[in-house]
Amino acid sequence: MVKVLSVTEFVRLIDDTLAEYQGALVEGEVGEFSISQSKWIRFNLKDKESSVHCFMPKWYLKVEIEDGMVIRATGKPTLTQKYGFSFNITSVQLAGEGALRRAFELLKNRLIQEGIFDPARKRTPPRFPQHVALVTSREAAAYGDFLKVLAARLGGLTISFIHTQVQGKEAPRQIIAALEQANTELKHLDAIVLVRGGGSLEDLQSFNDEAVVRAVSASRAPIIVGVGHERDTTLAEMAADRRASTPSNAAELLVRSREEIAGEVASLRLQLKHRITLAVTEKRATVKRTIDILR
Repeated sequence: MVKVLSVTEFVRLIDDTLAEYQGALVEGEVGEFSISQSKWIRFNLKDKESSVHCFMPKWYLKVEIEDGMVIRATGKPTLTQKYGFSFNITSVQLAGEGALRRAFELLKNRLIQEGIFDPARKRTPPRFPQHVALVTSREAAAYGDFLKVLAARLGGLTISFIHTQVQGKEAPRQIIAALEQANTELKHLDAIVLVRGGGSLEDLQSFNDEAVVRAVSASRAPIIVGVGHERDTTLAEMAADRRASTPSNAAELLVRSREEIAGEVASLRLQLKHRITLAVTEKRATVKRTIDILR
């Protein structure tokens, strides 16, 4: 005989069954996006034939999304007495370059309103830095490019290298930790240099992560950010004190070449010689006038 279940018992049974499901990564278009009480996010994830209700706490959302965006959501299905069937999401990734660019613009406009990119906040690194923190991946070409150009331009600097991933899921957390380490543990630090090579827009997402951008903006030491990609300027570059077009250019912005310094020294020498000659001439004239008066 089939056991008769109440609605509540049936819902619990289905929810217990769903709880054994390991979860899913679902791609779809966002619709009816809303935030309630500033902490609960609800929206529909849909394709041409189906739609599923989604729920997630706001603090799980690390990217900007809106209706019409295509995303990939990770989570588990649930069935509750109050809200019925829903997809409880733990993380969201943007899918497709269109969604990435739209999220980029949404976040950029919000940060502009906050003044994160205000030129008045920018600082100039010392003309002759002595201690520099280099934050990048030791496997990246950016690491070698920066050090090669730096050594060719001016030697004698202390370089404190902090390894971090610059791409992938763990990269934002590692970059933030590296910047914090540089700012708190390194003594007499003149500047921080954060660099990586080029890549697709998706590859560069760590440098468009909101938490990374805020960490760059909050750096206690002047910071130069350089990404080897001329077409796309990342938000981290915009928040930095100086933006470098490539890792090699970051070295060029940090220190001047020996030739430039030698040229400036020669120019200062000529200026000093001229001023000394002028001062001596004026003093001689003064002495001559005084002698004439005495006579």
